[in-house]
Amino acid sequence: MNEHRATLTICAYCPNTCRPSYADNDAAQKESQTPSALSLITLAVLDGRLPLDSGTQTALGRRDAANASVGHCTYGLNIPATLDAALAERIAT
Repeated sequence: MNEHRATLTICAYCPNTCRPSYADNDAAQKESQTPSALSLITLAVLDGRLPLDSGTQTALGRRDAANASVGHCTYGLNIPATLDAALAERIAT
């Protein structure tokens, strides 16, 4: 889990340098759906500050921007894969 937490923390506090890779449409440009926002939400879930309820799962399922960031991250991170792995480990514990 520490590897996932480190990756999510890097993304959460990144200034979204991957943003130019997002499609020019409303869904991918919503701030709450950026990789950094999804990373912050996931960290809150992992820390127990946010329940993994249906609303949280819906928010974490909006991944247009996160999917578009793969291959364009300055740090070489794959945030969709990290979100899936971190949440799977969280659910398993």
